[in-house]
Amino acid sequence: MTRTEQMAQIAIAQSPKSKRKRFSPYIVTAAILPIILLVWWLATTVTKSVSPILLPTPESVWAAIPRVLGAMGFGDQVMRTLIEIAGGFLLGGLVGFGLGLLLSASNRLRGAYLPFLSALEAIPTVIIAPIIIAWIGFGIEGKILQAAIACFYAVFITTLSGLGLAEPNAINLMRSLRASKWQIMTKVRIPTALPVIFGGLQLGATTAIIGAIVSEFIGSTGGLGYLMLRYRGGYDTAAYWVIIFIFLIIGLAVYLTIWYIEKKVVFWRDVAITRPDLEKP
Repeated sequence: MTRTEQMAQIAIAQSPKSKRKRFSPYIVTAAILPIILLVWWLATTVTKSVSPILLPTPESVWAAIPRVLGAMGFGDQVMRTLIEIAGGFLLGGLVGFGLGLLLSASNRLRGAYLPFLSALEAIPTVIIAPIIIAWIGFGIEGKILQAAIACFYAVFITTLSGLGLAEPNAINLMRSLRASKWQIMTKVRIPTALPVIFGGLQLGATTAIIGAIVSEFIGSTGGLGYLMLRYRGGYDTAAYWVIIFIFLIIGLAVYLTIWYIEKKVVFWRDVAITRPDLEKP
């Protein structure tokens, strides 16, 4: 190895970008969590500056965990909510992806329906939920539909935007090889759009969770949202916060699952968990 090559490697190793790569965000997380727990404990247990009705003590939340998890029918409530989230995410994701493909293939369809679909997204989920309950009832079908409506637009708009990111030179090359529109879509446009689509799936999964919870708040006979209403009505704030942490775990599990699938599907890219493709340099 020449001296010039050695100096180049040293310069790369000492560059700010390489230092950022060696820096792990988990260190920050590991440092912040104890601080949050300490502030929580000081505010609720030591100084008692926050009412336990608003924010329970860490000890009371910890003591409520076995009581909540061991309650009769708790497993069924969790499974019902998970089915609502998964069903709504699959339905909303498939419809959003399909409409994204359809509108990307036609400028006329995109100009006619994109403003209308964007306007529908402006309608709050809380307003739609009572209408869905009136049409379908209090069953799980309405909750799945509500979660699908909440999830749909994120997947749709990212699919539509991602399909427009294909390189014109690559498309012209495929056309010169007499490729059909379907071949251009599957060989060029969709692979190019996959990172953006997975970003939409991450957002869509989150909104599907929110949609399912909101629908259970409005009217339901079961689910984690139903349990939250019961605990809130009984001023059992500690159990209420246990359910909040359960939703946090569900959201984290969904995020990591989609991230893992993205890492396997988009195998030609180095997909970091922090999604560097969305970060500004």
